[in-house]
Amino acid sequence: MMRLVLAGIVVIGLAACSGQGRELTYRELDQIARQSQEEQINRPPPDTCQMAAHQNLFGQVGADIDRSALPAGARVICHDCVVTMDYRADRLNVDLGADGKVTRLHCG
Repeated sequence: MMRLVLAGIVVIGLAACSGQGRELTYRELDQIARQSQEEQINRPPPDTCQMAAHQNLFGQVGADIDRSALPAGARVICHDCVVTMDYRADRLNVDLGADGKVTRLHCG
């Protein structure tokens, strides 16, 4: 719903700025709105937890990870471990597979 509202705002703004003596057709407005919505959907999430700096962890054994090199609050999550579901955008999560190696990094 929020995306549609944002797309609508973009459409209205573009229509006001790019009129230049002629009004846009509904087809042109719809195309602008769809393009804006696609850009918003396909935009990569921001790296709020320094995940890009730790891509070298993939494939490493979880026990061998130097936890002091991870950002404050980071957690290494074993395959069957129970974790809290609270979301913190600045927290790095390092997920381990069944073999004990890093399979995924994500913020939250």
